[in-house]
Amino acid sequence: MEPGSTNKINVLITSEKDSKDYYEFDKKSEAFVLKKVLAESFPAFYGFIPKTHHIDGELLDVLVLTNEPLKQGIVVKVKPIGFIRLGGNVPDDILVAVLNGDERKDLLSLNKEELDKLKIFLEAFKEKEVEDVFGADHAKKSIEHAIELYKKEFE
Repeated sequence: MEPGSTNKINVLITSEKDSKDYYEFDKKSEAFVLKKVLAESFPAFYGFIPKTHHIDGELLDVLVLTNEPLKQGIVVKVKPIGFIRLGGNVPDDILVAVLNGDERKDLLSLNKEELDKLKIFLEAFKEKEVEDVFGADHAKKSIEHAIELYKKEFE
């Protein structure tokens, strides 16, 4: 599966909104593997963009903000609205996206309560501190970079 374009990216949903179960997709077995049960529920759907490689050595992770009833294992086309950077020796960027057709355009324009909820969840989930929050333009550049890193590394 291709990653898509920076305005319409493909995301494979691995963990569902309001669930405490964190799954990763195991390429070898082609199955979802429960990695851990979280203390807090996911505030959004969680997944990754295929054929990307982030500077942390992993696929580019994505939180998809929607109230639609998505399920684990489906691929959705979304538009990026920003990303949240977690600190550490190697930065960990979590892309934030919405379904195509959603009116939200930039993470920086979300209301404070919604943005704080995402930041608090990610700090607990990743056990790292939020370092910064970036808008849609930076997110698109991050996606382009992750696609290029994948091509250099694996193609």
